[in-house]
Amino acid sequence: MLARFTQLMIVIGVLSALGVPSLVPSALGAQPPRSRSIIDGLVSDSNLVPLGEAVVSVLGSPLRVTTGDNGRFRIVAVPAGQYIVMVHRVGYAPMSAAIQIGTTDTLRFSFAMHRIATALDTVVVSAKRLAARMAEFEERRKLGFGTFITAEDIRQRNPVALGEVLRGIPSISVTGSGYNRQVVTSTRSSRCPMQVVIDGVLLPMPTDLASLVPPSEVAGIEVYAGPATSPVQYKAAGSACGVILIWTK
Repeated sequence: MLARFTQLMIVIGVLSALGVPSLVPSALGAQPPRSRSIIDGLVSDSNLVPLGEAVVSVLGSPLRVTTGDNGRFRIVAVPAGQYIVMVHRVGYAPMSAAIQIGTTDTLRFSFAMHRIATALDTVVVSAKRLAARMAEFEERRKLGFGTFITAEDIRQRNPVALGEVLRGIPSISVTGSGYNRQVVTSTRSSRCPMQVVIDGVLLPMPTDLASLVPPSEVAGIEVYAGPATSPVQYKAAGSACGVILIWTK
């Protein structure tokens, strides 16, 4: 056996010297690298001026990049699947796009963001925005409409995915479990899908909660099982079956 192995290695060496590709990986059963896709594009303001320091993230994954001074971004090694891409930048309204990507695709996007405030220091503004969100959260909770879930409630439940947080809430139903596809429907209207809003951005319907942020990154959740109690500013064409507001930390 040793003699055969030695002869094999001598043959491989001769073939390599002659420029013949080695067959050793195939002979040893090595698997080819798994294909991954690419998402790249440009982030600009409404006047098409490139925006640097915008954060582009793929919800439900650790993939996150920051645009350069030219507004360009590139996310590599994206596994095939369905995702929601979100874009945040201080002083601008967040944006999102639902995508479906194959095993060897290259998707290109252009996001034109609208200014909502004068840009200040990133840390200060982020803290103020979170405080403002949660202040509105508490104000609506005092009115007594809807169901409210805090970060402490989530911590105590220690859920695997967002859908687990919503189980047991009256008038809604969660299909799926764990990291499988999780869709929330209203039981008041023949189980139609509810509109999901994350940090003020309306997501495509039906929304897979398992593809969004992990529960540990959520600061609060508001659930309105019907249009009558939903906040006016978050009502849209698809909100007839109720609204779920998710606020991240």
